Amino acid sequence: MKMIMVLSFTIIMMFIKTNLISVSIIIMSIMSLMMLTFNSKSIFMNSLMMMDPLSILMVLLSLISVILIILSSNMLTLITPTIIPIMLILITTFSSKNILMFYIFFELVLIPTMLLITMNGKQPERLQASIYLIMYTIVASLPLLMMIIFFNPFNSFPLLNITLFTYSSIMFIMMAFLVKMPMFLTHLWLPKAHVEAPLEGSMILAAVLLKLGGYGIIRFIPLCLNSINSINMWVVSISLMGATMTSMNCIRQKDLKSLIAYSSVAHMGFVLTGLFTLYSMGMNGAILMMIAHGLSSSALFLLVNDLYFKYHTRNILLFKGLFTVMPNITFWWFMFMALNISAPPTINTFSEIMMMSSLISWNNNTIIMIFMMSIMTASFSLMMFINIIHNKTELMYSNSTQQKIFLSLFIHMIPSILLITKMEFLINY
Repeated sequence: MKMIMVLSFTIIMMFIKTNLISVSIIIMSIMSLMMLTFNSKSIFMNSLMMMDPLSILMVLLSLISVILIILSSNMLTLITPTIIPIMLILITTFSSKNILMFYIFFELVLIPTMLLITMNGKQPERLQASIYLIMYTIVASLPLLMMIIFFNPFNSFPLLNITLFTYSSIMFIMMAFLVKMPMFLTHLWLPKAHVEAPLEGSMILAAVLLKLGGYGIIRFIPLCLNSINSINMWVVSISLMGATMTSMNCIRQKDLKSLIAYSSVAHMGFVLTGLFTLYSMGMNGAILMMIAHGLSSSALFLLVNDLYFKYHTRNILLFKGLFTVMPNITFWWFMFMALNISAPPTINTFSEIMMMSSLISWNNNTIIMIFMMSIMTASFSLMMFINIIHNKTELMYSNSTQQKIFLSLFIHMIPSILLITKMEFLINY
């Protein structure tokens, strides 16, 4: 816990220091030491806070995301009042032991996120996107607060204790997390928020904030293990169907940011299917997918923002033949498109294999939807890459890409590849 506090303080100091690259190297070294020295079977607790393998993974993902946002941002002074509170709230949320404390910080992170979108977004529609974000998440999470108070008026039982819930209460509890993921049919706020958010908002939203829903489901599943079997068939069916339909919807998108946002909905739907099989392999695959998606989608938003910064448009029809104009950035588009379709050897590949195996073991009939979803995911990823990189170009010039963008992309890619050598740290739930 002390190491995390030191790490958080160092990140805050990055806003003061001018040599961001050297400070980033120091922080990444500290994170490596945390991963090497952490005992996967230990849980450090006091009355309010805890730290276990899942918490460590989510905290590390939050810290890495903030580092990469700092490296990539061109308006550091404008985002400081919102990014730092988001980072501190996320660390507290992932370290909370008390159930009411978890709920408070789970919802509190929406305030700086909304301010980040409204204050730093470029279009007038950012206000509507902020209202969508707040209304969807707050309305869905109020029943969770009611159930916490009803079952626990004195806030006495910790997050890791076991208790029983009825069928009606399990729907109230899970709805808050399903909207935050988001699950298909409750996802309309996410594309709007991504399209209207600045680069920093899109990166933190895709990398960490979507994972709050999955983290909450993992923590609450032991609390209602007997009752959750009554809804898992519905959740898995809707999520599989939704992942396939949103992947098909990605093919018709013209805005690159909107395309990646719908891609996130598809990936999070697949994560939900792994979680609600209630198998250990599905759980571990879902956690692995959350880490992998947090790195790859954040990098894709960074690549899209680089194109927007140069050409002031995100219309996919206007980008053709970038291989001729920007050969250096083409490599990174290829790498992260490969990560998006879970090409080996990356943690994306292992996560999908584990979740597919878990789903087929849970119900053989899911293999048809899994096949369709995989085909659709590969189709829209290849379509986006071919449209952007190949074809005859009408772009006559390109401004040079900043070196910090390449560094940020490199840091995004390395964990996705090298973490396969440390799978015992990731697969232990």
